[in-house]
Amino acid sequence: MRLLLEDLIDSGGYGKVYVGRVTNERPTRTVAVKKGRVARAVQLEKNPMLRHEACAMLKLRGHPNIPEVYAWGRSQIFEYLALQMLGDPIDAPLLQPEGLTMRNLIALTCQMLDALEHVHSHHIIHCDVKPNNFLFEVSPTSGLIKLIDFGIARVYRNLDTQQHIQESTLPRHIGTRNYISIHVHLHHNPSRRDDMESLAYTIADLLRDGLPWDRREVESRDVLSVKQAWSGSALCAGYPAVFGAFIDYARSLGFRDAPDYANWRRRFLAVAHIPDTHGPVLYDPLDRGTAVGKCPEQEEPSVIRPAPHLSSQDSDSEDLTFPCAMSTWADPSTVADENRIGDERKTVHEQLEWIEDLRQASTLTGVKSWSVIRQHVLYLLLCNCIQHVSVLLIGDYLGIVAWWLITSRGF
Repeated sequence: MRLLLEDLIDSGGYGKVYVGRVTNERPTRTVAVKKGRVARAVQLEKNPMLRHEACAMLKLRGHPNIPEVYAWGRSQIFEYLALQMLGDPIDAPLLQPEGLTMRNLIALTCQMLDALEHVHSHHIIHCDVKPNNFLFEVSPTSGLIKLIDFGIARVYRNLDTQQHIQESTLPRHIGTRNYISIHVHLHHNPSRRDDMESLAYTIADLLRDGLPWDRREVESRDVLSVKQAWSGSALCAGYPAVFGAFIDYARSLGFRDAPDYANWRRRFLAVAHIPDTHGPVLYDPLDRGTAVGKCPEQEEPSVIRPAPHLSSQDSDSEDLTFPCAMSTWADPSTVADENRIGDERKTVHEQLEWIEDLRQASTLTGVKSWSVIRQHVLYLLLCNCIQHVSVLLIGDYLGIVAWWLITSRGF
């Protein structure tokens, strides 16, 4: 596959996403291209993150809520992944005048449940469930959403023995702070229960248009204690009881427990009186029912348990990102061997196209091609030379004038 990178769509801790045009096809088509840094030399043979993400998506493809993956490739410094182009995140309707209706919130909830059930059925956990990782398709009339960003996904069963992994601790949490489970805050390794708790917070965020711990006055180190202070019933007070009950249920799951996806799907569908047809419950952009997204008046939250004391290193830890001073790119990240999804090198090599040529448009927003950079540098050097020559010429002229005044005036 040959690609031309055009506009920058987004950037984050692991890399950047661009609009890409496939140039070796007629007519050309548009894809999303993720670009991330890889390690050099021998470390290139480790487990690069975008190849890991590609492998997860190949394992999961074929489901209506999983996007298509087309090609992978790498250079000495970067790796690239070509994916299906998608639209806005699922919280975008909250910014529209018509808002997000209860019926459509239930449709989104059921699709998110379906997506996670499919992911978990392949012994994979996502580890970063949040509103920004569910996107509408480019055409909103399709009514479908897609689960994206499998870069930190991992397996919860040994793929050879089918044995569930053991509960252990991590040096730091993984995922996005506002949506990770209480167990992950406490540095427990994640399992299916933690994806479900993150989904519960995602649904509550859409329902309320905000979470109590996602406020400017709440510092990062206080998110856990504020999250612990709110039970599900308190967090979703004023709305149908199923929303709060789902939060409390997700929090009660054990490390190896299998979530009851079908039961919760039925309970959510009953809220909007939608029959369970066992197919995707589509988002309807024309629905004008009762809107959600406004927090009702609430009483003080009920405390679940006191927050444990965290060390300064823990309390200051951010989401699993690796900022790179002096660069707009994050440091290279590789996937631990125990988190690989089978033979990732073989899977990607056999099932994906190779990105054999990739170029960046000179008009790329926020990015300049090397030719443009060279032209800019030469221009600056020329201006600098002209400035120095001008100073020298002016100095010589003033010297001649001074010499004439001295000799002619007899000074």
